[in-house]
Amino acid sequence: LKARKAGEREQLEQKMREKERAIEEGMRAMLQKDESARKQRWELEEAQRVVAALEKRVEVAADRVNRWQVRPSGTEGYRTAEVTLGGVDVSGLSAQTMEAKAQPGLYFIGEVVDVTGHLGGYNFQWAWSSGFVAGEAA
Repeated sequence: LKARKAGEREQLEQKMREKERAIEEGMRAMLQKDESARKQRWELEEAQRVVAALEKRVEVAADRVNRWQVRPSGTEGYRTAEVTLGGVDVSGLSAQTMEAKAQPGLYFIGEVVDVTGHLGGYNFQWAWSSGFVAGEAA
C-alpha cells in the first residue's frame, strides 16, 4: 500500500512539475511577446520622432524658399531683351479674334499685346497663335 501511494505521489509530483514547466513556458512566451510589443512600440515612436524632425526640416526649408527674394543687380538693356512689358491691354481685345472691342476691324497680335511668356518659345508661340486667329477672323 505504501509503495502504491508512493507511486501515485510520484505521478502527482511529475504532473505538477509538467504543469509548472508549461506555466513557465507560457509565462516566457508572454514575456517575449510583451517584450516584442514593447520593442515594436519603441520602434514606432522612434520612427514618429524621425518623421517629426524631418517634417520640421522641410517646414524650415520651405519657409526659407518662400521668403527668399531675388533682387536683380541690373539688366543688359533692350539690346538683349527677350520681351518687354506693356502693349495693348488684353481686356480691350476679343480673345477669339484679337479684334479691338473699341474699333471693329482693328487687330493686335504678338508682342504688340500686353502678354508675356517664359523664355523657351512661348512668346513666339503667342505671336504665331494670335496672328493665326486674327488672320482667320479678318
